[in-house]
This record gives sequence, C-alpha cells and structure tokens, in this order.
Amino acid sequence: MIAFPDRRKSVRNPSLDNALIRLGDLALCCIVGDITENGAALKVDDPPSPLPDHFTLIVPPSKTYSCNVVWRRGVWVGVVFFTE
Repeated sequence: MIAFPDRRKSVRNPSLDNALIRLGDLALCCIVGDITENGAALKVDDPPSPLPDHFTLIVPPSKTYSCNVVWRRGVWVGVVFFTE
C-alpha cells in the first residue's frame, strides 16, 4: 500500500459530533467525522439527490460554517469552509 502525504493545511481533529446541514428551509442531520479550521468530513446518511455543492453547516452549540463540497464518497462528503 502506498502512503500519500497529508496535504491538509491544518491538523485534523477526529469527531463524531452530530450537526445540521441547512439547505434553505430544510435541515438534514449529519455526523462530523473530522474537522479542521479549514473544512470537515461529513457523513450524510440520507442526502437529497444530489446534495448541493454549497450549504450551511451548524455544529452545536454555537458553530456555523458556510461550506463548499470538495469531494464525495458514498455517504461521506468533504467540505471546505469559506467566508461570504
């Protein structure tokens, strides 16, 4: 097996926190698999088809992020956080 270097700009913090994906008036439950200061890996068991490329992520109790999807693998999506 080939080991690839980790290209993340910041340290990945493992997590299994519940969070919400906001799509206008719709909210979807998800699990944050890991999170950095720049992005996160999210598990979305029942996403709408297709999950939009841009959405708001709410991580209780008080974190809110605007997100762009950068990869998709089954029920997992990787997002990068951006400022509007």
